[in-house]
Amino acid sequence: MPGIISLGTRAMFAAQAQLNTTAANISNANTPGYSRQTVELETAGGQFTGAGFFGKGVNITTVSRAHDAFLSREVTLSQALAAHDAARLEQLQRVERVFDLGENGLGARVSAFLNAFVDVASDPNDPSARQVVLSRAQALTSQVRSVAAQLDSIQTGVTEDIKTSVDAANQLVQRIADLNQQIARVKGFGHEPNDLLDQREQLINELNHYIGVTQIPASDGTVGLFIGGGQKLLLGSNALELRALPDTYDSSRVVLGVHEGGVDRRLDDRVLGGGSIAGLLRFQREDLPVAINEVGRLAGVIAARVNAQHAAGTTPPPVAPGPPIFATGAPRALPASTNTGTAAVGVVIQDATLLSAKDLELTFRSGAWQVRELPDGSFTALSAAQLLSDHGLQLSFSGTAQEGDRFLLEPSRLVAASMDVILNDPMRLAATSATESNGNAKAMLALRDERMVRGMTLADAYAGVTASVGVRVMGAEAASEMSSSIAKDAEVRRNNVEGVNLDEEAARLIQFQQAYQAAAKVLQVAQSVFDTLLQTAAR
Repeated sequence: MPGIISLGTRAMFAAQAQLNTTAANISNANTPGYSRQTVELETAGGQFTGAGFFGKGVNITTVSRAHDAFLSREVTLSQALAAHDAARLEQLQRVERVFDLGENGLGARVSAFLNAFVDVASDPNDPSARQVVLSRAQALTSQVRSVAAQLDSIQTGVTEDIKTSVDAANQLVQRIADLNQQIARVKGFGHEPNDLLDQREQLINELNHYIGVTQIPASDGTVGLFIGGGQKLLLGSNALELRALPDTYDSSRVVLGVHEGGVDRRLDDRVLGGGSIAGLLRFQREDLPVAINEVGRLAGVIAARVNAQHAAGTTPPPVAPGPPIFATGAPRALPASTNTGTAAVGVVIQDATLLSAKDLELTFRSGAWQVRELPDGSFTALSAAQLLSDHGLQLSFSGTAQEGDRFLLEPSRLVAASMDVILNDPMRLAATSATESNGNAKAMLALRDERMVRGMTLADAYAGVTASVGVRVMGAEAASEMSSSIAKDAEVRRNNVEGVNLDEEAARLIQFQQAYQAAAKVLQVAQSVFDTLLQTAAR
């Protein structure tokens, strides 16, 4: 009698555990990060008798979770890359909206300003025609400043997004560290804490949306997290703090760093791998500076050529060379915060038509200055003649440089932001040349077709800028669509292995219900047999 009761009891407990686990699976079918759980059973072994071995029933060994480490890693890596591409695409689309090709765009404003000299050429003494020139000049500079302000606003938004994302990532890392501690504490019980493991994996997935991490499991059940090609972020329950640090040259921009041992260490965003933070940093390093510099270059070329041509003409009495029409911002050289010497660098634009859309970095090495184009150019020996012919710049140095001192040259970044009209009197427009009473007005009008921007007209140069931004957006869209599709496919494959299928769980529910009923029947039979034995013994 004890045998059949024990068999029935074991079977009932096993079926009840399976029913409970199946019910938990069903209730968590839509819980993010939940992995399907299964009751693992084993035979209780056999008991030897003279007639052979008789089974002793079933034992519950553990409750396991459906988990595939390879698929989980694939999901986290693909999600990190998708988040990187999506973050960069979003910012590039904002830049694209700044460059309007319509009648309110920068290109149209340039054409309208130069076209205004048609009426001045027709009647140089007409004050209303002269006033239209200055009005359109004001509209042009206003549009230039607006574009520059919008691009600066994008940079401000990127800086704030990075700071917010870093704070969110730090919170996730700390929560993962807490779960590591809980998992290690219960690891000694001999069973996997399935729910805790699911929670940790879900948090790691969320963390990868901000920054790509590499996971390394430890023997105590904890997991180590590493970023940036090997920089530790979490070991056991000891989490390091990510920080948004001021850029080495410009405090309005930020870079990613990690705080360890009381020291902030900057990380190279090119090796971060994935996550929205890496995408924002790449946009800040590769895409936005080019857009800002392209606008600055156009503004610089317009101002330089218009002012130069205007100075070639003469004004109405009192006769004088044409004064400057436009003023622009100056180039700048920013010292690195790590410089140890007293060196200072001055930079002036000698030929605005040679300006490029790239910033330059100067580094003092082995007693000499070297220069490279950003973001990824190679260092070469600094040559004043080459710098002038390639970029239209002239440098001056003062003080003493030390090994490793660096400067960031921004020839065009501030040119557009402060562009303005400084000629207020329309009668001071120089429409006359040395040979004709409207010769200089014609020459001003001819600037429309002059190839003054590295072999392009102003209209073509602006169209080229817009096309360049469009190409970047198209490339980013393609990359984002591909990485997003890969991430979704990886998640589907993982869910097929780890997720809950309600149809399958419903079938298992019926299966385990029947097993429970059968086990209960065994106990009922055992009770009936026991009652019969008692009645027989009473007789």
